[in-house]
Amino acid sequence: MILNSFTELDENKFPVTIFGSGPAGLSLALELEKKNINCLIIEAGDEHYNDESQSFYKIDTKGTNLKDITNSRLRQFGGTSASWGGWCKPFSDLDIKKTGLNPDEFKKYQSETCKILGIKNSFRESNINEDFNQIEFQYSEVNFYEKYFSHIKKSKNILLLLNTQLSHFEGENKKVEKAVCISSGKFFNIKSREFILCCGGIENSRILLWTKFKNMSLLKDNPNIGRYWMTHYWIQGGIGFLNLKNFKSFMQNKFLDREGVIHIASKESSSINKLQSGLYLSTNEDLNFIKETVKSILCIAPEYGKKIARLILNKSLKCGNIFLHLEEDPIFENQIVLDENNKDLNQIPLVKIEYKSSLKSKKNVKSELEKLANLFKREELGRIALADQIYNLKEFDNLGNYHHMGGTRIGDSINDSVVNTEFKVHGVSNLYILGSSNFRYGTYKNPTFTIIQYSVKLANDLKKKLI
Repeated sequence: MILNSFTELDENKFPVTIFGSGPAGLSLALELEKKNINCLIIEAGDEHYNDESQSFYKIDTKGTNLKDITNSRLRQFGGTSASWGGWCKPFSDLDIKKTGLNPDEFKKYQSETCKILGIKNSFRESNINEDFNQIEFQYSEVNFYEKYFSHIKKSKNILLLLNTQLSHFEGENKKVEKAVCISSGKFFNIKSREFILCCGGIENSRILLWTKFKNMSLLKDNPNIGRYWMTHYWIQGGIGFLNLKNFKSFMQNKFLDREGVIHIASKESSSINKLQSGLYLSTNEDLNFIKETVKSILCIAPEYGKKIARLILNKSLKCGNIFLHLEEDPIFENQIVLDENNKDLNQIPLVKIEYKSSLKSKKNVKSELEKLANLFKREELGRIALADQIYNLKEFDNLGNYHHMGGTRIGDSINDSVVNTEFKVHGVSNLYILGSSNFRYGTYKNPTFTIIQYSVKLANDLKKKLI
């Protein structure tokens, strides 16, 4: 059901209040509905995108430039699922262990996550050599607005209130008593038994920081809000030729045969003390790109260039840009802070991200690409040319910062984290946080799949607590 105003709300019917209607918040609500638990969703944006609402998401940055950061999140029903690419891959056992969760327990929620996203529960990995695996992603076409808005309209267990901004939480004695919200310029309070913050990898930190400013006693012992913020570098690492026939022969029966993109990732076993990277080589050729590349090779190495041209003509050689998602170190100094000089229309400070990219990520991607280039050459699989910026360890030309992680990181201790392994804020009995802001490490995997797994897990935990 959808409410038009706060005056229509009967708070006593809703033991759970969820803030944010993106993949995290909606997935949680849908799972609670299956368990016959009523919940209220508060969404700051409207049903659809509008410029005035989006202005609340303006971001200033200090340090390394974060390209497109303001436009990388959407303040509307369904959140950034309105623009996401749909790439899905779950965390590995090692990734899960590093967050403090039990892999066997956490993986129980993988099948349900696949159902929500409308994808197969198949994420194969195939050994290439001691350094790399060929990996498999699934691609979700789910737009959460298109799939679930009508459902929520008819739902008896889910109530949605749009155009309502959460300002901050108030409470005492380690418990949230109410959430202070704003609608049409007016303030009102929402009371609930359990409060779940699902506003995204930047906004979650902003709301907690403002809460800490307005109600110091509630979060006074939590020093890490906004800290260890991370993003995935999305870069062009170079260009490459892949002889698909030779690669399939080299892989033998282990080749994962899929149209389009070939995915290769650094092995975890060779990355214990390094950062992970995922490499994407498109096999859907851009003919203009191929012609220009072959011309360049002919100028430098005429005989090899002729060989390349013949292979392209008989369709056995694939040619394309090499793109990478890179993991980076969680660094304490990389953080989200309130920007006192810039405020939204409701006079709440916007955010500033203080961020500096790490040399470790640059060294890591150069090393991984060089290993892959040597493998391609040694086994006659193709050729890889590193981008100059990579080879010379200069600042990357980041193609976009669409994955926001950290800020409310998960962990056992309040000394280096904000939420525990139940996603509950340290020192507060009824405030939970869901989203990529909980990530302790970024890996190279796209975050949405894991975010929804978090939601399915929390729904199961809340059922035990509420019933």
